[in-house]
Amino acid sequence: MKESIRNSQISKDFLMKNHVDEIVNSFAGVSELYSVVVDINGHTLVEPTGPATYLGEFHEIILNPKYSKLYADTVNCLIDSKQAMYSEIDDGNPDSRFAAAPIFVKGTFYATWILYAHNKSQNQRLFKTFDHMSSVAKSLSDVITRLYEDSIIAGEEEEIKTEYVFEHGAKDIMNNALDAIYSGDRSSIFKLYDQVGELLDVDYMVYYAIDTDRPGYMKLVDYWAKNGKGKEAESKFAWDSDHYDIEIQNKIKKDCLVVDKSNMTNKMRVEVFQGNVKAIMVFPVYIRDQYQGRLIFIENTKERVWTECEIAFGRELTSMLARATAIQMRLYRGNKNIKLFTELFDILPEYIFVRRRIDGTVIYMNSALKNKLGSDMIGQNSYRLIPNTREGLEDIRTTQALPLGVDKELFTRYIDMLGANFKVAQFNMRWKNLEKVEILILTPES
Repeated sequence: MKESIRNSQISKDFLMKNHVDEIVNSFAGVSELYSVVVDINGHTLVEPTGPATYLGEFHEIILNPKYSKLYADTVNCLIDSKQAMYSEIDDGNPDSRFAAAPIFVKGTFYATWILYAHNKSQNQRLFKTFDHMSSVAKSLSDVITRLYEDSIIAGEEEEIKTEYVFEHGAKDIMNNALDAIYSGDRSSIFKLYDQVGELLDVDYMVYYAIDTDRPGYMKLVDYWAKNGKGKEAESKFAWDSDHYDIEIQNKIKKDCLVVDKSNMTNKMRVEVFQGNVKAIMVFPVYIRDQYQGRLIFIENTKERVWTECEIAFGRELTSMLARATAIQMRLYRGNKNIKLFTELFDILPEYIFVRRRIDGTVIYMNSALKNKLGSDMIGQNSYRLIPNTREGLEDIRTTQALPLGVDKELFTRYIDMLGANFKVAQFNMRWKNLEKVEILILTPES
């Protein structure tokens, strides 16, 4: 048997929405005949209708499995000939007859329109209306084809519109994420979860990191829940161990795991997702090419199929999270080193202070310089102590040339506030939270 149109858009609802059922039933009503439209497998697309007298018997004929071979032979005949046919039917009634006309969509067989006559008078009317039925069926083929093509165009336009709205929302979120990353505020990334959750329309987002102290375990870093955080939500994510099997773990590490209505199995739903997950996306978090964890998007409420846009957005957001985490780790290490610097500076006899490169504001002074000045200058402009050397001030006495690429200046100058000449070593570096600063070390000229 040749293939028929199989598209969810051409369904009972589609035909009813476009009043095709009314056209078919009106024709049968005027002819006082029994009528039905069925697909290639014999499933009704337009419900059986006709005079009340034998409507029950007509229903039984349509549903009775013993007529399935007759229907299959009829369909093959219609597909091959592309013409309506008129025939007897062995239903125990010598006067009954039926006519069948094919309906094609875009040249492909779609359905069979059947008219049935139960008695002699109906049979005479069926014979007279057979040619008209054939013409109407051909017209219906054209009408349904046009309706189908229009629905495809409308569906594509709606899909494009939906994708545009989604991509616009995703772009705004990613821009906000970039701003948060560049500012060094990783917490702002997590504040975007409400926007992400609304855009993706998910129930949960969960971020896990590998537990370096316990191989095979994951630790919960943070999560977002549609109905808000709470003990009930958190209990769902407090795993004793990584409950994905090795094959799935490797799949996540290699690329990602995307499961939805299109590929979810009962075994996976019960054994892997504990029976309540309808769809899930899991993306690996890589920091400096090392697998560090995963970001999970979970749908528990409804069946769904993830779109390409949603998958791409989830992947990009995970990449952003990895970058934010890398910066946070760098900040942590940097701030830890700064603490060691300041502890060292406070025990040195040289005068040392740190100022912002952007405006010269003092953000640190060591104990020796504070004692010399009798107070600290934190929060004040440092240029009255030592002007900005990048402006090429005339009173710089000497400048020692350094090899290319060394971000340091050495010079000697008289400092009014200290009342003497000093050798000044100025270093450009990053301070707390990666802020650009200058460290100046002042040594009295001997």
